[in-house]
Amino acid sequence: MSEENRAACEVCEEERVRREAVGFRQKYAIGLFSTVLLAVGLIIVLSGENPLLSYVPFMAALLASGRWTIPDGFRDLLKKHLGTSFLMTVAAFGAMLIGEPAEGATVMLLFYIAELLEEKAADRVKSEIGTLVELEPPSVVAKDGDVEVRLSPDDVYVGQIMVVRPGERIGLDGIVVRGASTVNQAPITGESNPVEKNNGDQVYAGTVNLDGYLEIEVTKLSRDSVLSRIVQLVNDAQKKKSSSERFVERFSHTYTPVMVAGSLLLGIASLILGVSLQGSVYRGLTLLVISCPCAFAISIPVSMVSALVGSARDGVLVKGAAILEKMSDVRVVAFDKTGTLTSGDFALENVCLHDDATEEEILEAAVSLEGMSEHPIAQALVRATEGMPRETADEFVSIPGRGVKGKINGDTYTVGSRRLLDEQSVELVDNEHSCGVGTVVYVAKNSKHLGTIVLADITRKGSKETIAELRRRGVMTVMLTGDNEVVAQKLAKELGFDEYHAGLLPEQKVRLIEELAKKGTVIMVGDGVNDAPALAAAHVGIALGVISSDAALETADVALMKDDLTKIPGLLSRAKKTMRIVRQNVAVSITLKLFLGVLAVLGLISLWLAIAVGDMGLTLAVIGNALRLTRKSVF
Repeated sequence: MSEENRAACEVCEEERVRREAVGFRQKYAIGLFSTVLLAVGLIIVLSGENPLLSYVPFMAALLASGRWTIPDGFRDLLKKHLGTSFLMTVAAFGAMLIGEPAEGATVMLLFYIAELLEEKAADRVKSEIGTLVELEPPSVVAKDGDVEVRLSPDDVYVGQIMVVRPGERIGLDGIVVRGASTVNQAPITGESNPVEKNNGDQVYAGTVNLDGYLEIEVTKLSRDSVLSRIVQLVNDAQKKKSSSERFVERFSHTYTPVMVAGSLLLGIASLILGVSLQGSVYRGLTLLVISCPCAFAISIPVSMVSALVGSARDGVLVKGAAILEKMSDVRVVAFDKTGTLTSGDFALENVCLHDDATEEEILEAAVSLEGMSEHPIAQALVRATEGMPRETADEFVSIPGRGVKGKINGDTYTVGSRRLLDEQSVELVDNEHSCGVGTVVYVAKNSKHLGTIVLADITRKGSKETIAELRRRGVMTVMLTGDNEVVAQKLAKELGFDEYHAGLLPEQKVRLIEELAKKGTVIMVGDGVNDAPALAAAHVGIALGVISSDAALETADVALMKDDLTKIPGLLSRAKKTMRIVRQNVAVSITLKLFLGVLAVLGLISLWLAIAVGDMGLTLAVIGNALRLTRKSVF
C-alpha cells in the first residue's frame, strides 16, 4: 500500500468514526425526545383533559422513534416484501386509528430502542479490516546495484535484494541470501518461539527481524505475499457467511397479508350475514387489532438484545443476534494454541545435567549471559529464573540467530542453540529428548556441554477446565497450531483435546475449519492476525479481546474481553437459553393470536379486551420473558 493511500485511509477512518459518533448521539437524543413526548401524552390522559389533545404528543413520539422504521416499512410495501419494519409500522398506526395512541407510540419506541441497542452492541467490537494491511511496512530498503534505496513494497520486483536490519519488519516474502537472525513469525504462522533464519531459509512479509542483519531475495510481489493472501482469505470467508433470516421475517410474508385480508373479509361477511354496519366494522377492527404483530415482531429482537446485554455484563461482546442463534447448536470448537490456550510467557520446565555440573551452575551461567541480551527467549529465561544470583560477564558477544558467549571468572561460557554449540566444536550429550518438551537452551563451559535448559509455554488459566466442560456437553474439541508436532502433541494430551493439528499455515487452518464444518456448527477461538482467516471461515469466530489483534477482533463474531476461556461454555448456555426463550415467545404469541382471532370471528371478544390482552398485554409478557436474559449469569 502506498504512502498516499495509507494517509487517505487514515483520513477516511477519522471521518467514519466522527460520523458514527454523531449518528449515535442523534439516535440517543431521538430516543430521549420520544420518551418525553410519550410521558407528556400519558400525563394528559391521566389528567382527564381533552383526550384528543393527547394525540399530538403520542403521534410526535411515534414519528420521532419511527424516523427510520416508518420509511423502511413503506419501502418494504412497495417492494412487496413485508418485513419487520412494515409490521411495526402497521402495528403502530393501527393502534392510533383504533383509538389507542399510547400503545402505538410505545410499540414504536420499544422497537426503536431494541434496534439501537443491538446496533450499538455490534459496533463495540467492530474494527477496520485495514489493520491487516498495516503489517506491511510503508517502505522497504532494497539494493539497486551497490546502492541502498527506500521503495514502496509495490515497487519492488521479484529477484531484487531487500535489506532488513534488527528490529525492522520484513516487507515482502523472500529467501535469505546473506546474514543470520531470529525472526518473530507469530503474525503469520502463530509459532510461539522466534525462528532461526540462515541462508536459504524462507521469510514472510509482516514478520519481524529480531537481532541480525539480513539480505533477502524477493520471491513474491506485494500482492502475492502470504500476508496479502491472509487479507484475501478473510474477505472470501466473510462473503461465504450469510446471515440467516429471522423467523419473524419469513413468517410475516404470509401472516400479515392473510390477517389484513382476513379483517376486511370478516367485516364484509358479517355485514352479509345480517350484522349491523357498526357491528361488522367493529368485528373487523377487533381482528385487525389482534393481528397487529407488535408482540410477535418484537419478541425475537428483544430476546436477542437482552441476551447481548447480559453477555456484555458477563464480559463477553457478541456482534449480533444471528451469532447467538448459531451458537445454540454448536458441534465443534476449534482453538488456536499460542496466545489462546497458552499465555505466550515461558516457565522453567526442566534442567538436564551433564559432565557433573550442578543445576545452580548451569542456571547461573545462563542467566548471567542471557541477562545481557534483548532476545525474547533470553528475557523469558531471565524471568523464569528471577531471583537467581548473576555473575558479571566479560567479553560478551551476541551471535544473531544462535545465542550468546562470554567469560565468567575466566571461563568461556556459551548459551544458545544446538547450531551454536556445533559451530563452537562443543560435543553435545544427546539425551536432551529426556529433558521434556519445549524451547531448548544449551549451556557449555569452555568446550564441554554442561547442561540443557527446557522452557515451556505457560498454559492459560482455565484452558483445561474449558475443554473438559465442552467435552462433557458433547462438543468436539480441536487444537490448531503453527507450532511443531512434539509441542502440540504434549499440550493436546495435557488439556484433553479430541484432535490436534500442528505445523499449520493460515490457509491450512481455513481448510481444516471447512472440513470440520461438515460435522455441524463450528466455533473457532483465536487471538492473532494469523487466526483471522480461520475466525472468518468458522460459523462463529471468538477472539480474546485484550490480547487479540485488531484484525482478529474485526473478523471475529465474539470478543472475550477478560481473556477468560471459561466464558465459552457459559456463552453456549446463554445462547441455548436465548433460543429457548425465543421459541417460547413465538409460540405464545402465535397461539394467543389464533385463540383471540377465533373469538373475534365469533364476535365474543370486545375491542378493549383484544387490545389489553392480544396486543399490549402480550407485548409486555414477551418483553418480560426476554428480560430474564439480561442477568449476568444464566447457568
